[in-house]
Amino acid sequence: MSSRLELIAKLILLVGLSLSATPANAVWLTNLCTADTSLIEVAPSNNNGGQAWVLSGRTQNGPRNRGLYKFDLANLSSNAIVQAGTLVLEVTGVPAEPPVFSAFGLRRILRPWGEGDKAATGSNPPGRGLLADAGQATWLYANFPTNAWSAPGGAAGVDFSSVESSFQFIYGLDVYRFESTPEMVADLQEWVNHPEANFGWLLLCSAEDSIFTARRFGSREDGSAPPRLELQFFVPPRIESAQIVGSEFQLSFTTWPGQNYAVEFRSELAFGSWQSLTNIGFATNAAKLVVVDAVAAPQHFYRVVAF
Repeated sequence: MSSRLELIAKLILLVGLSLSATPANAVWLTNLCTADTSLIEVAPSNNNGGQAWVLSGRTQNGPRNRGLYKFDLANLSSNAIVQAGTLVLEVTGVPAEPPVFSAFGLRRILRPWGEGDKAATGSNPPGRGLLADAGQATWLYANFPTNAWSAPGGAAGVDFSSVESSFQFIYGLDVYRFESTPEMVADLQEWVNHPEANFGWLLLCSAEDSIFTARRFGSREDGSAPPRLELQFFVPPRIESAQIVGSEFQLSFTTWPGQNYAVEFRSELAFGSWQSLTNIGFATNAAKLVVVDAVAAPQHFYRVVAF
């Protein structure tokens, strides 16, 4: 009898996962930027990581700027399924002359870079930062002074993706949303699955050949206009243990806040209607739950449903 129960427990582990999700039932989360800076062509050895804005676009004098952003996703479960993501940026500065309207795109960065902490002081022109310290990003270096970009400002297909993850037309002072796309979701899912590959996005003006496209976007140092990443995701439940204890079968799993859970069973592996064992309902916090059922004949197969 005990060997049969052990076999049942093993089968339970094999089939004990079912999940469903709709946008209405997904979990929403807003993350603030964890690193941002500007690559400044007119000051190619300077870092601007401590400034209250990120620069992107071409100035009235001709030099270009590109912005770097990174968001830590450690507050998502390692098995989270990303369903949507939106980057929210606020334009806090425009050229003194009539600005040129242009699209700006996000490109996934393919190599590590250093945010730095520099900001222009005293008589230094605002926005040009200061001479970089070791490990800080500049127009010439991902990490000054030894780890150079493949080309000044970064090269498409080498330093950052040649494919746009999302874009938005930028006009004047306002809040802009870089809406979710399959490419952006793919970026985010890759970063959830492989945090070591999360180097963020490059903000690139699509009309870098045109002057007056430069904009100041609020950085994480600007408490009133920080970059925000709005995430929609779903965390499938994972059965962490299944065992026979005396005359009881015990199944355990961890809930994720914002999702509903139920445990169901049926007597055959491949067919039959699922019956409710317990309806746990809405989870308000992460907690390990143990669900107990009496061992009975015929055999039972279980699944955890999240919705």
